[in-house]
Amino acid sequence: MKKIMTASVCTLSLIGGLTLTALAQKAPALERVDTDGDGNITISELEAQKAERFTKADTNGDNLVSFDEFEAQIEAEKARREAERRQRRFERLDANSDGFVTAEEHAAVGDNRVERRFQRVDTNGDGMISEEEREAAKAKMRDRRGQGRGRRAR
Repeated sequence: MKKIMTASVCTLSLIGGLTLTALAQKAPALERVDTDGDGNITISELEAQKAERFTKADTNGDNLVSFDEFEAQIEAEKARREAERRQRRFERLDANSDGFVTAEEHAAVGDNRVERRFQRVDTNGDGMISEEEREAAKAKMRDRRGQGRGRRAR
């Protein structure tokens, strides 16, 4: 019983956290919360979303969420977010929105990124990366890895 109660409390925390996370994300997440489509989010809409998430998590309908159901809900949410992220990435590549990425569209996105990286390493701006510039860039990356964000130096 204690496990079930703990899982239920964790699920409710997760559901509440995901709701607030949805508010902080881009428009599609807000649209899911704003069920009446008026552009405003009310407490009742938030509560309805929490209830819906609990119902989805409670796959066997016993009005309790087991740890397995809790884990499944988390994995489903991760999969949904990952699918949305891949869709947005594809849409950025598909410049003309025809549902296909041409070699030219793909190259255009890559060229910008490659050029920016190249310019960062080509510190003297001569259009070539010397051995010294390459070594300096490697040292800079090593320094960044060793600083902040809880990363350890390698």
